[in-house]
Amino acid sequence: MSNSNGRNKEYATVHHLVSRIAHRVYFLEDSERMDFLEVVRRAAEFVGIRLIGWCVMTNHFHLLVYLPVPTIVDEAEALRRYGMLKGTSAAERMATELAAWRAGGEGGERRAAEWLDRQCRRMYSVGEFMKIVKQWFTEEYNRRHSHKGTLWEAAYHDRVVPRRAPDMARCLGYIHLNPIRAATADRFDGYAWSSYAAFRKGDPTAVGGMRFVYGESASESEMMEAHEALLEKLLEEEKLRRAEEIARKRAAGYEMPADHLTTEAMIAQRAAQIAEVQKASLDLRSALNDESRRDARRNLREKEVIALLQVNPEMEVPLLAERLKTSLSVAYSVVAGLRKRGMLERDRDSRRWSIPNIGKQV
Repeated sequence: MSNSNGRNKEYATVHHLVSRIAHRVYFLEDSERMDFLEVVRRAAEFVGIRLIGWCVMTNHFHLLVYLPVPTIVDEAEALRRYGMLKGTSAAERMATELAAWRAGGEGGERRAAEWLDRQCRRMYSVGEFMKIVKQWFTEEYNRRHSHKGTLWEAAYHDRVVPRRAPDMARCLGYIHLNPIRAATADRFDGYAWSSYAAFRKGDPTAVGGMRFVYGESASESEMMEAHEALLEKLLEEEKLRRAEEIARKRAAGYEMPADHLTTEAMIAQRAAQIAEVQKASLDLRSALNDESRRDARRNLREKEVIALLQVNPEMEVPLLAERLKTSLSVAYSVVAGLRKRGMLERDRDSRRWSIPNIGKQV
């Protein structure tokens, strides 16, 4: 995930945007989260970004947006968007001012053209969109609470999501799962500041975002069924991930109780699986010798990859690298070698790994 300083500037791209409140304190109250979403909607309309999904927590937010190829914006359209951002009365005053400038002759015409150019240069930009959202909300928050200074951390995270239905759906599901992970909701549609709750209530923007992900021809019931199934799957993955995290920290000597996503049985199971993988790794490492160290190390890593994928068939390569305690390039090389020799395959749609010569999914 890259930060705002290295953000992607290509068009026709989907972006997962995340920003946190400074010091990660819990500031946002219920009404403020609603106000924040209103600012997001207005900024998206002005900039020309399509809002796909969102989740506003008490100390950070997630947005999934689509940056389209820019279209020509004439003065009428610029005034309409200006009104969406600053209000109808502000747009009407601006239209009157533009007319007054033009009545002044060539200088006024040039001034009106410069105004239109300034507005257009702010459009079709992820950076400008985030700048508007964060600055506008900071000003409103500071006015209400007599707060001074910045509200947000300096950078925001911008990850470009492949424009494929499975990738977009998984990212949107991750966003919608935030309240469950944080124990602020016990149902997928039980969090008012999530686009999934808005979708279930028929919000046009949220419904349109789901259609962007699942297909324009999909019915609302079809989208709901598909997304609920995805959320269930992601929740199970999160439970396993959390159980493994607790098991590893306990093994390192930390006192880690089970939480709302885990049980002692899940943690014990993950601990046993971790111990099994570690034992296999140690057994293989003990067989290494000086003459065959390079080949043996490669075989060891391949066996470790297979063992890890047997635990989690949807594990991504960066997480494999972390588990192997090796570099990302080495992990990619090991996976590429397995795939080249036909020992490992991945289903494009389900993103699950399989071992063809064994005949079962890992």
